[in-house]
Amino acid sequence: MRHQSRETAFKIIYQVDMGSVDVETALAHTMEEDGLNQREQAFCRELVMAVENNKAEIDAIIQRNVTGWTVGRMMSVDRNLLRLAVYEMLYSGHIAQKGAINEAVEMAKIYGKKESSGFINSVLDKVMKNEERKDSIVTEAAKEAMAEAPIKEDEKVTMIIEREVTEEEAEAILAGKLQ
Repeated sequence: MRHQSRETAFKIIYQVDMGSVDVETALAHTMEEDGLNQREQAFCRELVMAVENNKAEIDAIIQRNVTGWTVGRMMSVDRNLLRLAVYEMLYSGHIAQKGAINEAVEMAKIYGKKESSGFINSVLDKVMKNEERKDSIVTEAAKEAMAEAPIKEDEKVTMIIEREVTEEEAEAILAGKLQ
């Protein structure tokens, strides 16, 4: 669920960055097109608005952590994946920094060029090492998004995994829904 919200948020941030549509139109159209439910829509909206509202500061963070590039000259896909990931890494407490990096790298493999995933991984690794978390807030929308698959501390899952699992399978395993 969070992955789909995050991917839809990226699409919206990208559309707005390209200047093809305003934020509200992009939110309404893309969330409907991607079939997000009410919880997913709330989380997606939160991500999009947070990136939009903090774009100047996020861009400054990205700029401090790249060499030989300016944020404005980056491919739009890379720039906007970095914006979303930097927000999640430094401003939000609903995902671990390495999890945000992994999400951005995986989306770069889908939406970017061949070298995008390596570039994004490199920049975000520098951000993780060089920048401090800001607020680390977990909003109501993020809490609801995370409530889909709560993990009980006293639950132990013992499994042997013989192949790479998808994010959905991993979440199901952690939630005890997949054996």
